[in-house]
Amino acid sequence: MLALITIDLEDWFQVENLRPIFPHEVWNSCEYRVEKSTDTLLRLFDEKGIKATFFVLGWVAERSPSLIRRIVSEGHEVASHGHDHSLLNEKDQSGQRKDISRSKALLEDIIGMRVLGYRAPSFTISNTLLMTLKELGFLYDSSLNDFGLHGRYGRLDLEGFKRVEEKGGFYKLDGILEIPVTNLRLGQRQVIPWAGGGYFRLIPGWIFNQGIRQILRKKGHYVFYCHPWEFDPSQPRIRELRWDRRFRHYVGIKRTLTKLERLLDNLHSMGAKFTTCMSAL
Repeated sequence: MLALITIDLEDWFQVENLRPIFPHEVWNSCEYRVEKSTDTLLRLFDEKGIKATFFVLGWVAERSPSLIRRIVSEGHEVASHGHDHSLLNEKDQSGQRKDISRSKALLEDIIGMRVLGYRAPSFTISNTLLMTLKELGFLYDSSLNDFGLHGRYGRLDLEGFKRVEEKGGFYKLDGILEIPVTNLRLGQRQVIPWAGGGYFRLIPGWIFNQGIRQILRKKGHYVFYCHPWEFDPSQPRIRELRWDRRFRHYVGIKRTLTKLERLLDNLHSMGAKFTTCMSAL
């Protein structure tokens, strides 16, 4: 059984829920906190002996190249999260390609090795995206989140691919591997968000662990995601946010680190082997 711990490496003001207040134009004037919050995660992973995959935003990599090199030196994988965290469904194919190429080249220049994985901002996947990634030399993508009630997430049309192979919830689609984050399925149609993010912070830990146990039993693997800002309870509190967006961003944030520690321990006790996305190919 495999446990893939993945981190979308971005700062607190780059979250889509905060975009109305913090557009790209003001990012340079925001308090930059991602190095400290990422250090918290790296220390935890070192303590637990865990190797993870970091989907790094190019904007952050430009400002913190030493942090990106540290991630690699400690045995973790660096993959791409694009450059400016724009939703791909708001870009045409040329715009998508430009953003992805820019981040890939930047990360490869920093770490001195090929970057082979990608995750789209806010899981805005599409068939076009996978074909672009293949053309750019990526081996895998991890942008599929099949929780259908979230209107922002993208979708895949499997009938749009010439060759589809499925194994344990991973998909090989015309030569590129798709590694979806893992949700909990009840019956044939009901999907409950169980992969991380705000849902992880909201759902009680003991219930979350029971769901993971069921997922591992059925699939043989579990793909979890989180963001460094979720481990930064001292980040600025934005009162101007709409109430639902404020709840989604801050719910449970004081307890996230403790919950993650317990999650990692429970995964270990379930017999899961921690690995990076590339190592799982």
